[in-house]
Amino acid sequence: MNVASPAAASSADGSIYDLGYRHYEGKRHGGWFAIWSLFTEGLRSVWGFGRPMTAKGWPFALAGIYAFPAFLQLALSSVFAQSMSEGNKIELIAYRDYFGMMWLLAMVFCIAQGPELVCRDQRSHVLSLYFTRPLNHAGYAFARVAALATALFITLMVPMIALFIGDVLMKPDTLRAIGDELPRLLPAVPANAVIALGMASISLGLAAFSPRRAYSTIGLVAYFLLMEAVPAFIYAAGQHAGWTWAALTSLLTPITTLTGAGDWFFGAPLSADFPSTMSADQYVAAALTSIAVFAGLLLLRYRSLSA
Repeated sequence: MNVASPAAASSADGSIYDLGYRHYEGKRHGGWFAIWSLFTEGLRSVWGFGRPMTAKGWPFALAGIYAFPAFLQLALSSVFAQSMSEGNKIELIAYRDYFGMMWLLAMVFCIAQGPELVCRDQRSHVLSLYFTRPLNHAGYAFARVAALATALFITLMVPMIALFIGDVLMKPDTLRAIGDELPRLLPAVPANAVIALGMASISLGLAAFSPRRAYSTIGLVAYFLLMEAVPAFIYAAGQHAGWTWAALTSLLTPITTLTGAGDWFFGAPLSADFPSTMSADQYVAAALTSIAVFAGLLLLRYRSLSA
């Protein structure tokens, strides 16, 4: 029986020995299947599936509270329909206004679940297992952003569907109501997709810079709040000082920018809450730029980690 010499086993190039185990003869699915597997694992992780019941509390509670006004309007649709038939005017929640009302809960959702996707792998030192072929740095970053964006998109769309059902039930002719309401609902799909992708890329792009979840959470809270408050303060000061460029600072705000970008898909003018000199086109461009910048930041972060 031939035994490998110690020199061969400890050489710089190393040696590979066939220990007699059965070789894998199944189908090799390649890189895209690895990305898909990581995406589904991340999506399950966001919602707490496969983990203790306490892990499911935050995401489902936040999603439920976010959708509560829409389901309340759905539950009272028959009451509203009767009141409207009597000539009373009722202010209903519009599709385009919903995120502007409930954005704080969507932000908390990303702050709570974003670090879960990127901090745990760094803390557990398993990235070296991921960053081997066929899964590379770009595939890993893409899967993580897609998982959080998909979870947030579902959260944003559930109340849209509830509003749609409620609006249909308020009208006597159901088929005609569906035809009237569907064109009003469809712009919410791309609008919420941009919002979900924008918030997910920001959350993961910043959270990935620390393996500790607590530090990442604090950093995200500070970024979202400061980047909303500081440009608003500069704009308020600029109105009194005559700074014509001050309105452009609103393009740096994460929530305001995504809200304005969402309004663009509905084809309606911006509300009075936005600077009068700004247009929805500018907010769309700023939102897409933000997605590219933070997704690139996330990729650069993983490229800098040792694999």
